[in-house]
Formats: sequence, structure tokens, C-alpha cells
Amino acid sequence: MQRKAFTLIELLVVIAIIAILAAILFPVFAQAKLAAKKTQALSGVKQQGLAIVMYIGDYDSQYPLGFQGTAGWTGHSWTGVDLWEQRVQPYTKSIGVFEASADSFAGQTASVGSWAGVGVSFAANSYYGNWCCSPTWSSGFQLRCPMGVGDNAYSQGNDEGNGWLFGSSLTESQVTQSSATVLLAEKHGDDISKWNAQYGPSSGNMFNSGGNWSAFAMGGVIGGPNTDVTNGVGGWGPEAIPNGQSTFYKTMGNGNPLQYEFGVNGAVSATYAGLGTFVYTDGHAKASVPSSTDPDPVHQPQNNQWDGLR
Repeated sequence: MQRKAFTLIELLVVIAIIAILAAILFPVFAQAKLAAKKTQALSGVKQQGLAIVMYIGDYDSQYPLGFQGTAGWTGHSWTGVDLWEQRVQPYTKSIGVFEASADSFAGQTASVGSWAGVGVSFAANSYYGNWCCSPTWSSGFQLRCPMGVGDNAYSQGNDEGNGWLFGSSLTESQVTQSSATVLLAEKHGDDISKWNAQYGPSSGNMFNSGGNWSAFAMGGVIGGPNTDVTNGVGGWGPEAIPNGQSTFYKTMGNGNPLQYEFGVNGAVSATYAGLGTFVYTDGHAKASVPSSTDPDPVHQPQNNQWDGLR
């Protein structure tokens, strides 16, 4: 018996069904892929948090510095443990836990040279509060976070600061709400690169190296508005903590808003359908909307999860 060939209409119906199924399934596959990347990032930041817990257990409950000063500031040379990742990495046994698969810069050799390490995807909470007067009027911006910036008094060469930024790191007992104080958050090198392409080159600042590198530069900390001295050009790069009430956007040359750092999520990378991953000082990790960590700094300072002394 001779087989009857498919008619054109039947072929078109089959093609239409396949197209409909593809339209349904492809977004599902994309969501599943993104969810897998979020799970990987959560696992990584959780391991980093546990590594810091082990670190402070070996150092009298003192948190590591987020970033150590350089020869350009105080006459100190690079020591090899200038960034928190370098201090904590021995407790993780792998640099890979500092890399998020959603960050295209992760694991890549630093653009400024291999000596600067590889791209990493997380940053320490290095939040400093308002300028204050204790112990003296000129004490500078006050450390409010677990892991601050050391050797930050420029010519004074003082690890404790007492100049522009006062204080370098807290002890575990000083953090008042351990389950609600951010320790680390995602900060992708590819986001920093986008920022740097617009604002960094004009500053001539060596810290604007265009990424978040494991052995160099300020990409590995989020210091808040008082260390984000950009004014639109340069400074240390994107440093702002989230601000749920922010309406401040810088504008790129093409007229489109550059929302990274200047939007409500600050310098936190919100890659997973608006979520970023965080680990807290008690060691628990979660994914959440970055702006929820500081929803209203003026009217709800008690809900600023970057402030470890609130």
C-alpha cells in the first residue's frame, strides 16, 4: 500500500506546535539556568562566610580587614594579604568559591596584570557612617561594619585610621545584630567594568582597575556613600550600599540611565531576576532584593543591615 505523504497544512501545523512548545520551554530553561547560577552563588558565599567564621576564631574574634592600605597611601608595600579574600582563602582551599558563574569576569586574569589575581564576584561590607567627633572632632567617618579599610589615614600610617576613615574592623561581639548584619554581598566584575567604562578612565586612579580582582584594588569592598567619592568621575569605583529611596541616577552619554550603583541596589549586583546573594555575620546565606537591606536610611535606620552597630 502506498503511503500518503504529509500535506503542507499538516507540516505547518507540526511546525507551529514545535514553535509554541519552544516558546514555552525556552524561558523555562533560561529560568532554570539562572536558578542554578543563583544556587551556585549561594553555596559560594555561604562557604566564604564559614571561612570568615573560622578566621575570626583564630584571630581573637577580630574580623579581617576588607582592604589594606598601599604604598601610595602610607609607605606600606603590598604584603600579599591586602584584600579580605587573600586572608580568608586558606580556609576555603579554593579561589573558585569567590567566583559566581553569572559574572563574566569571574576567574579571568586581571586586566591590569596577572599579579592582581583573577576576577572574583563578592565584596565585604565595609560601610562607614557619617563624619563624627569621637574621640576628636577630626576623627573622620566612623566604622559601622565588620570589615573596614586599614591604613586609611594617608600620611599618618595608622592602622586604626583616626583620619579620614576611623576604624579598620570590628570584633564579633561588637556586632549588635549578627543575624541581620550583612557580611558579604555579590559585586560582579562585569558590573564594575560597565561603571568604569563611563566614569573610571577620567580619574587616573589606580584603584579603578575595571573589575573585582582577588589580589588588588577596591572592587572587593562596599564602603557606602562616604567612601564612594566619585562625584561622577573616578574615586575608588562603585562603593555605594543600597538605598531603597534613592532617586539618584547618573546618565550615560547616550542618555540612558546607568543604574548600577546609582540606583536603589547600590553597588550590589542583582543578577537573578532582581536578586543578589548575601551572607550574614551569623553565617546564614540568602538571596534577596538588595534594596531590602537598606529600605529607607533616613526614616528606618534601624533596618540598615549594613550597619553592624545599630
